Amino acid sequence: MDDLDLYELLPVLRSSNKLRKMPMLLLDTNIEQYVDPFIGKHEPSEYYFIFLDLSDRNFIKRYRLSKDLAKRVVTLLTPFMYAPSTSRGISIERKVIVALRFFAAGSYQMDVGENRHASVSQPSVSRIIEEVSNAFSNPVIFNQFVNFPSNFNELDSVRTSFFSKYGLQGVVGVIDCTHIAITPPKKNDELYPEHIYVNRKGYHSINTQLICDVNLRILNVSARWPGGQVVHP
Repeated sequence: MDDLDLYELLPVLRSSNKLRKMPMLLLDTNIEQYVDPFIGKHEPSEYYFIFLDLSDRNFIKRYRLSKDLAKRVVTLLTPFMYAPSTSRGISIERKVIVALRFFAAGSYQMDVGENRHASVSQPSVSRIIEEVSNAFSNPVIFNQFVNFPSNFNELDSVRTSFFSKYGLQGVVGVIDCTHIAITPPKKNDELYPEHIYVNRKGYHSINTQLICDVNLRILNVSARWPGGQVVHP
């Protein structure tokens, strides 16, 4: 069996008196501890079940990231997200997993929420996507990963890489644009009138520009132009 389906296995374990007293070993990147999943105060969160439930290969297939990298994302975003105010609130780890699934699949929010590793409503998925996206966009995080060469040595390194790999001289980045679909703004909005977001393909969008280097690392992002507005360089 490729995946360990803990959601089906746990009821079996609970019904066994011998296994009921057996601690479960949960492994994380930075911790190794024994916890008893059948005692309330030591019960592991759904965050751990997600990582135990899927094999490494299927985790990458579902979330486009390795387990270690997903855990790193959780650690990175935690200071910039809202912790649950009650015991029934959605944990930061769960929020990140929900958002990663949406980013990876580009699926409908309801389908993402109904995933057994999420189990949240569509409105919750919508709020989670916004919160996680805002955390990613925080300059403290964003500028660590997205930055254009700012001095001669950095520019020369990019130029050298393009020449070494493709024989192209003087190239410091490759550029392209794409339309990101959005919910239409209000028609009577004075600052953001609805009609300027209708692109040539007939749907509402933001015209987003990306620049990347020879290794496809994003160097610059511009996502501030309405889809129906002609952008002049």
